[in-house]
Amino acid sequence: MDIQITHLRRLSILLLALVFCLGLSVACGGSATPEASVPADEGPAFIADQPATAEPAVEPAAEEAGAAETVAGSIRVSSVAGAMHDVLVSLAAKYMAENPNVQVTVEGEPEGGIFQALIAAGNQPDLVVTSLGPALGQMASDNALIPLEGLPNFQLLLDRVDPAIVEQFSGHNYYIPIGADVTLMIYNKQLFEEAGLDPENPPVTWDEYLAAAEAIDNLGNDIYGNVFWNEALAWGGWYWNMLQPIYLNGNQGQCQLVNRLGTDITFDNPNCQMEAFFEFTQAAQQFAPLTMETNFFSRKIGMWPQYGYSWEPNLETAANQPMVIGEDVGIAPVPVLNEGDPSFTTYGGRALIIMKTTPERQSRAWGFLQFLMEEENNRQFITELGYLPTLVSLREDPYFQEPARQMFIEVLQNGMLPQQFSTAETVANEVQAVYQRAVVEGNLTPEEAVVQAAERARAALQGQ
Repeated sequence: MDIQITHLRRLSILLLALVFCLGLSVACGGSATPEASVPADEGPAFIADQPATAEPAVEPAAEEAGAAETVAGSIRVSSVAGAMHDVLVSLAAKYMAENPNVQVTVEGEPEGGIFQALIAAGNQPDLVVTSLGPALGQMASDNALIPLEGLPNFQLLLDRVDPAIVEQFSGHNYYIPIGADVTLMIYNKQLFEEAGLDPENPPVTWDEYLAAAEAIDNLGNDIYGNVFWNEALAWGGWYWNMLQPIYLNGNQGQCQLVNRLGTDITFDNPNCQMEAFFEFTQAAQQFAPLTMETNFFSRKIGMWPQYGYSWEPNLETAANQPMVIGEDVGIAPVPVLNEGDPSFTTYGGRALIIMKTTPERQSRAWGFLQFLMEEENNRQFITELGYLPTLVSLREDPYFQEPARQMFIEVLQNGMLPQQFSTAETVANEVQAVYQRAVVEGNLTPEEAVVQAAERARAALQGQ
């Protein structure tokens, strides 16, 4: 019994870590401000606006999960608060009109000890809208999710999804990506002009980036050459997904943090260019504020190499007046180490998972999941919440052909999934702790940073 309780507590913590979101962009339903802007997929979890109750679910007699028709009864969908909740409520109403035998309730993600009580009572949500990342792999290894490949029409659905955004765990498919995000660089054209730079030719290499950052920083008047989200270093390993494009561009996508089994680190291999990563970010930090209190949307930042597609709504609330891509701001690939190298990016976004409950509940959850992935419904979800399409067919939609969005679509060809092992989260936390000392505080050389990060990461892995 003690082992079971410990496992449940561990599981509740992992579930809480699944969905990260600060409510300052439209995608999370908040009101963004230039002083503190946060994208749809990042930051600590919201406080649930509709906490679930721990009353046991009463199930009607029904077919086995995987039946061709949706089982009558109810389904509970867990969502972050704000705009996503509202969009899902709208889609649920449409689904219930087409399936009057099913009641869909959208509730805020459980928090604190609530989720533990729900799991213990067998009353956890049926379908969860979560984030891509290491917690997915951990949930799968903890046997908390159902494999999807045995459900009816699964392969038909999977064939419509970009395979680059899908990863198996232990030979099974546990999630379907409903919306994607990727990272590019955004830059202030006005500051480029004031610094004597060509606003139509943003930096391509790390050396060009550092030269541009220094020129803009020299303008003075609280103007900075670039910015990084340093306070996010303390918020968990998910932040590595925003730093990682720089690292990938140094090693040309040949290395991530851990090996393909998640059993050991790889970044201390000289070919991975982690030392070059620390050297570049350390130099760039000299032309950056310490925190995002002064952020790109304040109009005081020259460049930001961590601009995700889901940040687009924040342009509307920029200082003085909205910023417009193509007019006063530009977007470009994250600079690379050597000219001519392709620029890589990392996927963020949302995934749909079905919790292991009863065959009847799982069947209903699968029915609603398929509905959410129908082209019309999926388009509503991603356009209203600020995501890129995971359905290949939607990439040709006129909405995503607009110039401000097209570059994000184009860079998907060089997109890489974050490593979705629990060990990847562990290692990322240790790398970020060293990044804080080496880059933000400037207390370690790049070479010392790699050595310390490797020592810390391996010690953490051995302690698991």
